Amino acid sequence: MIPRAWELLRSAAMRIESVVFAAATVLAGCQGGGGTAPAGSASASAAPLAASAVPAATTAVAAIPVAPEKVAAVMNPDRLAPYAGKTGDLKGTIHIKGDPPPETGLAIPAKCGEAAATYGKLFRVGQDGALADAMVTVTPGAKGTEAWPGYVPPAEEAKKVTIHGCAFSKRTIVAAFGQRIEVYNLDKVETYMPFLDGSDFRAVMVAIPGGDAVKSYPQQPGHYVLRDQLPNPFLEADVFVLRYATHDVTGLDGQYEIKGIPVGKVHVDAFLPIIDEDAGQTFEIKEGDNTLDLTLTFSKARLEEKKKKKKAPPPAAAPPGPKG
Repeated sequence: MIPRAWELLRSAAMRIESVVFAAATVLAGCQGGGGTAPAGSASASAAPLAASAVPAATTAVAAIPVAPEKVAAVMNPDRLAPYAGKTGDLKGTIHIKGDPPPETGLAIPAKCGEAAATYGKLFRVGQDGALADAMVTVTPGAKGTEAWPGYVPPAEEAKKVTIHGCAFSKRTIVAAFGQRIEVYNLDKVETYMPFLDGSDFRAVMVAIPGGDAVKSYPQQPGHYVLRDQLPNPFLEADVFVLRYATHDVTGLDGQYEIKGIPVGKVHVDAFLPIIDEDAGQTFEIKEGDNTLDLTLTFSKARLEEKKKKKKAPPPAAAPPGPKG
């Protein structure tokens, strides 16, 4: 079952048509897209914080070309002051067990060595079953359906991603609404044109070797895909823009770390988009350091069954009833 943190994300239709380029120059498009993302709403069992109501626009990070009030209405709808109570940091390792990741069969050029390692198999697994690219989220309350006792902002204005060897540094990217996505090209020769597929407004720019970041601006919470406009169809990453800031994505070592979580009961979820599998647990955040490991299970047969269900045609509509 899809965890509550992503139920609405999955239902969104985020794919949009590609922009046709006449040359490798900046083009801008304005297309509809974006889905809805789940909110982390209601109160954690932390010590109550006397958070006075303040103007919403002053208590939300807005690093995108969207009115701060719109960002605040999503990220801090109750107009709470920033949380100032006790906090804890959560870290751990996400593992995966079950069937090994199958080959993708993608045609990857020989010059793209890192792309072969990144996209050659359905998902990336490190030593001892450590799982890369898993999204880890922390939501307040034992069931993850409550709200923090104060506004918990993201730690920075941008989520930074790199490209090297025709591969993104991660296959899953997670940001809070109001954060922008910055893509840096670390290659010495290759050029890319990254764009955020599904964005309402997008400017596709050239990421030159060692140059400035190409910036993308998600216009609403939802599920997007970071792609390359040049002929690198394998080069993509899932981008989830959430209504809260307590999240991280695992590296090749399977490790994650989420800082500044209000103390109290929370729900921790780990999710790997490419296989649509998750694992979650209720956890008590204490002041200081906290550790929690989670394990996902992959079944190739179950994945094939899910694909069949998605491809199955909808049931025939009932005939209209008699008039009058």
